[in-house]
Amino acid sequence: MAISQARLVQLMALIERGREDLFYHWGEWRHLRTKVLQMDHQECQLCRAKGRYRRAKIVHHVKLLRERPDLALSVWDNEERQLLSVCKTCHELLHPESRKQYAMRTAPVTEERWE
Repeated sequence: MAISQARLVQLMALIERGREDLFYHWGEWRHLRTKVLQMDHQECQLCRAKGRYRRAKIVHHVKLLRERPDLALSVWDNEERQLLSVCKTCHELLHPESRKQYAMRTAPVTEERWE
């Protein structure tokens, strides 16, 4: 499924405003995400390549959405996979910057010590 010109313009506007997270609520994305997870049998493709099994819950854009919005709704880029099913652990390894959303916003009430 290729992204329409109108949707590409919308996505580029979202990226410009730093709100590309809204793309993940689009009906086209949700439908495609389900198809990719089914295609990969709900298995993390990175773990599978290492001979392990882990359930995938995330569909990862190999070429970053910000850099290649034209591939936002494409499973393939020529003969290479553009969308892969991955587990949360592998996705965090691919995007360590995403962990900042879980950073503590306030100091803990008490300081824990293990001695």
